[in-house]
Amino acid sequence: MAFSDVFEHSIIRFLPEVTIPKKRINLKKRLIWSALMLVIYFILAELPVYGITGSQTDYFAGLRAIMAGENGSILTLGIGPVVTAGIIMQLLAGSDIIKFDLSSHKGKAMFQGTQKILAIALCFFEAAIWILGGAFGRTDNTFLIVFMILQLAIGGILVLLMDEVVTKWGFGSGISLFIAANVSQRVIWEAFSFAKSPINPDEFIGAVPAFIKSFISGQPVWIRGGILPDIIQVFFTIVVFLIVVYAEGMRLEIPLSYGKFRGARGRYPIKFLYASNIPVILAAALFANVQLFARILVSRGINWLGTFNEFGGPKSGLIYYLTPPHSIEVLINEPIRAIIYLGIFIALCAMFSVLWIDLTGMGPKEVAKKLQGSGMQIPGFRRDIRILEKVLERYIPPITLMGGIFVGLLAAFADFTGALGTGTGILLTVGIVYRMYEELAKEQVSELMPGMRQFLG
Repeated sequence: MAFSDVFEHSIIRFLPEVTIPKKRINLKKRLIWSALMLVIYFILAELPVYGITGSQTDYFAGLRAIMAGENGSILTLGIGPVVTAGIIMQLLAGSDIIKFDLSSHKGKAMFQGTQKILAIALCFFEAAIWILGGAFGRTDNTFLIVFMILQLAIGGILVLLMDEVVTKWGFGSGISLFIAANVSQRVIWEAFSFAKSPINPDEFIGAVPAFIKSFISGQPVWIRGGILPDIIQVFFTIVVFLIVVYAEGMRLEIPLSYGKFRGARGRYPIKFLYASNIPVILAAALFANVQLFARILVSRGINWLGTFNEFGGPKSGLIYYLTPPHSIEVLINEPIRAIIYLGIFIALCAMFSVLWIDLTGMGPKEVAKKLQGSGMQIPGFRRDIRILEKVLERYIPPITLMGGIFVGLLAAFADFTGALGTGTGILLTVGIVYRMYEELAKEQVSELMPGMRQFLG
């Protein structure tokens, strides 16, 4: 028996797994499942970790909006382990270090099973870094340390399983749903909260109430500075929102005809943001893990990747340049840092966008097979899959690359201007909501016209 067979039957089959529904679930039930997972997510995000002995340090502070979860809760690790496992598997499979036949059911099962094992292992690994690094204070009680690590790891595994529930029984992706919910919650809080600032009791936390108060007093404050959000950040949040909505609607349409019915024509749309917001999620998760690794080294007195200040934020080294300036003021004062961050971030987004379409069946070859199987062909050409593939190769790879560069540039711009919920978070949330709207429309069409399901996917 081959190693792959042993691995599949002795390890993968015993992993916790959400079963696939035996029959197609209607849209209403899928929405209910998604809403249920979202409610559970918010409940777990408010459930504190037992055993915290001191002040808390959020290692994902700058990326918390897109890492989801809540520091100090069971979901402290958020989507970190799941996304990190995805990054590692993409890099290993994309570089052929580990070969998977993703065209076969067995190959896909092996890939997904290996990724799940890696995600579970990372839940324990990142939990250990969090606790042993002193993020929740330090204690000599070994039992308490192990118990806190176990709590965080279980939280990460629950996120993994909830993502599976949403993917198989719900609507869309669980990871995307949790990011959108987390960012939306933060944006609403930072924009409209009437709570008083702990730093200045005379100030509202929310940017809009604070601006209205200052405007009524006759001295409108456009920029508050410090950590409190202001009306300028609200403005840039709206700008980023509008740009993303416009970009989501940009597409190139390839004319198609239906071979079996003369005169029947259609178009295959190739969206400008072909890889969606996935490249940004992967790049941000990679930065977060570099920071975690740097903290391991710093805790051992090794400063190869940089150092941290007394508040836990990056202070110097590579990790400093992998953290974006979160305000225009910092951007002006530290242009070199901004340029280095921008270059690395855009390069990663471009790379991940290309890898993503290759590993998820969105490349020219796979799309050509799908169109051929649906009976579609390009007008003026004979019905040949090689012709379809050749035409798609002229458009899909360059559009994917340009889209990856664009989302990286836009996310960095939003971060530099201090958009609420972090710029990257806003970019992701708008893209996620837009995609959910499209998927909702697709589901409605497929329920009204079941014959279209094969073509719509």
